[in-house]
Parts: sequence; C-alpha cells; structure tokens
Amino acid sequence: MTPIYQIQSEILKYLDEWKDFVWDLDLENTFGPEPDKPYRARGGKFFKENRAEYACSTECLMSLKHMEQDGYPPDSYGLDLNQCSRWLKEGDIEERYARPIIDKSNWLDEHLGNYLGYRFCALKIWYPKDGYISWHTNWNVPSFNILFTYNEPGKDLGYWRHINPQGSTSPVPNLGENEEGLVHIPDRPGWTCKVGYYGRKSEHEKIVWHSAFSNSPRMTLGYVIFEEKLWQNTCEEIAGEQLVWPLAPYDPNSDDYYSR
Repeated sequence: MTPIYQIQSEILKYLDEWKDFVWDLDLENTFGPEPDKPYRARGGKFFKENRAEYACSTECLMSLKHMEQDGYPPDSYGLDLNQCSRWLKEGDIEERYARPIIDKSNWLDEHLGNYLGYRFCALKIWYPKDGYISWHTNWNVPSFNILFTYNEPGKDLGYWRHINPQGSTSPVPNLGENEEGLVHIPDRPGWTCKVGYYGRKSEHEKIVWHSAFSNSPRMTLGYVIFEEKLWQNTCEEIAGEQLVWPLAPYDPNSDDYYSR
C-alpha cells in the first residue's frame, strides 16, 4: 500500500462533513461492550483480554492458520457504521440511533461515490483508543483499494501494517527471517489515504496481509474498485496531480508522498 498524504480540497470537503458527523456521535462515551451503550461493541477478543495491540503483532500474524483464512479479519474492535442497516434489521440497534447513521452513510456514498467513481464502500469503521483490526488479506474480494483514514491532531496516533508480498511463493505471509517483510506505516494527523491492490489467494506476490491499531480515536473508509484504469484515475483525482505508475512502495525514509 502506498500513502497519499495530500488530498485535494473538494474530496476533503466530503470527508470532513462525514468526520464531523461521526465525531458528533460522541462515540468515546456512547460506544462500548456495556449493554446500556447505544452503540454496542462486537468482537474485540484481544481487547477483552487486555492485549489489544497483540492483534497487530507479528506473533499474532504467524500464529494464524494462513491457508484456512477466508479473507475477513478474525477479530476487530471498533464500530463499523456500514453495518447499521443490518443491525437495525436484526434488532441489534435502536432505530433512533441507526437511522441518522444510515442516512448520512448513504449521503456519503452518493456524493463521494459519484465524485470518485468507486464501485462500493466496504468499510466505514471508527476505532476507539486501543481499537484495531487484526491481520487479514481481503483475498475474498480481490480488487484495487482506496483507504481514507482520519486521526485527530494532537493525539497519540496509531499505525497501519502490511507484509510486502514481493517474492512470496505461497499464501503464507512472507515476513522474512528478520521481519524485513514487515511494512509499518505510522498514522499522521488529519486525513490521509493509502492505495493499492489486494490479490486473490492464488496471486502470491499480490496478497497483502494487513492490520491496523489506534492509540486514540481513529476512523477509516475503505473503497473498492475493480477496474485498474478507473482506480488509477481516482488516485490521481485524490492527489490532485498526475502520478507515476506503478506507484512507489512506502519508504519510511521519505517524507514526500503524494504517491511518487
């Protein structure tokens, strides 16, 4: 995955309106495992065991049954606002809490979706402090992806991790003898973006094992595009400039990322 750290203003307008809406839900106080919380936590095995960050550790990664992985994260701790329609239908959330989120989520999909031309939004997740999404691949939906992430300025920030699949000869993560295959991308304040391709299980050099952790409230939007050229155009629209393809991989020693 390659970062885009400068997002053009028209896109930021939609992202900021969504961010303001979500922050107004006061999820730091209204989300949690307690039965009286309007927005109840689901999952969070490692959070409940007081070892939330273990979910993103290489130890956790290598303990998985890699060949049996279905593509979905085996554990996470956060609120995926994309699921409100399903929870409402199943009676797991009250209408008065779900409806505003469903309406605003539809607004975002209509406006930002029409602007960017993405196929569908796979994720709209808010993470609390010590929130996470554990190691997984998304190989059940091989596609080009765009991830927008928001972190509050002035807070202790989290990170994204993935395994560089270059040289892989099987679906097992190519971590390397000294973990040289681990790519650790620290979060930055405000809105940032990461883009890349998640390969199918048979595309060994394109499988992206990935995870993310939050040290303070954090939010991610995940968009899926199946056509490479459309994805490239969307990436350039986000960056506000023509990019050089293929995009350069993340370099921790570089501070200059539109995505060059």
